[in-house]
Amino acid sequence: MAKAAKRQRMDPTARRVQILEAMLALCEKQHFAAIPMRRLAAECGVNMALLYHYFDSKEALVLAALRHAIDDFIVQFEDLPVDPAAPLGAADAWFEANIETAPRLVRMVKLMNDFASDGHRDPKASAMVDEFYARERDTLCAAIRTGIAQGRFRALDADRTAWLTSIAIDGIFFGGPARNDYDFAGNLRALRAQLLESLAP
Repeated sequence: MAKAAKRQRMDPTARRVQILEAMLALCEKQHFAAIPMRRLAAECGVNMALLYHYFDSKEALVLAALRHAIDDFIVQFEDLPVDPAAPLGAADAWFEANIETAPRLVRMVKLMNDFASDGHRDPKASAMVDEFYARERDTLCAAIRTGIAQGRFRALDADRTAWLTSIAIDGIFFGGPARNDYDFAGNLRALRAQLLESLAP
């Protein structure tokens, strides 16, 4: 009688990523506080003890999932080439990164919102969220200021325009699904076109 094949152990780095991705997927549907660790273990096909081997606590795991999602997006953005002839320069690459990673960004924005509405703002989560949005606003603002300096865009408040554009991007990923609107790419392109229209001299 043939012996049953032994289950191959997953590389620790790959296992950690699997756990983080599974947590992000679960967080898309409900608040992280309501997700039992037992359910996460079942999703990953592991026992509870293994989860706590990789993460000291559920809080540490959820924070790591947020860090993982943010870092993944930043890597995606930084890997995209910046076309010097593009109207928005690096900000065009930011829009493109949003388009390419849209399904995962829905999960990331949902998790960010859950932390914000949790009753107490976790300082580590807040720092990560602030860091992400600062990068977004700085990228948009720098592109707008460059265009104004070169005479391609009309003079306006670049900081406020970048701030409002950042809020609008969030609305696509958080408010869109609430309205059963999942055309992330189309909505992002429409927002970019509207931004350029508002910047025209």
